[in-house]
Amino acid sequence: MNRPSFEIKRLAEESSPAASIAKLQFELWGPLTGFESIREYERFLRTSTHSAGLPTVLVARRGAALLGSVNFLASEMTIRPELSPWLAQLFVVDAERGGGVGGALIDAVIDHAAELGFRRLHLYTSGTLPNYYASRGWRPIEEVEYLGRARTIMAFDLP
Repeated sequence: MNRPSFEIKRLAEESSPAASIAKLQFELWGPLTGFESIREYERFLRTSTHSAGLPTVLVARRGAALLGSVNFLASEMTIRPELSPWLAQLFVVDAERGGGVGGALIDAVIDHAAELGFRRLHLYTSGTLPNYYASRGWRPIEEVEYLGRARTIMAFDLP
């Protein structure tokens, strides 16, 4: 089946799905978002709409339907404050997984980071996901214990 195309744009305050993103992501990750509540996380997402650089939230949509989102942050891991910037909270709704939305969001963050003049991008992940990111050109740089779980910190060198 050939899926209709989608678009990726910065989260915009006037047409913002910030409440939906906050609810979906906070229910999935809770403290991994870096916030204590859905309300705080939603406030952060809305604040990001005023940023020309970091943070940035990119949203994938097909028409009015939210397909996924990703955050581009200055800081993500409290135990590694020297690392910056970060790709964080990559999220794709269940019905769209495997359809290229996640990869397109990753590519959009990489492009945005390069436009802003960054030379390297970081993320952390766990489970089998380091293999996914490695297949996209990311390389593991450290294994750490973070928020009660083993995590892999990965880097992507920008052209």
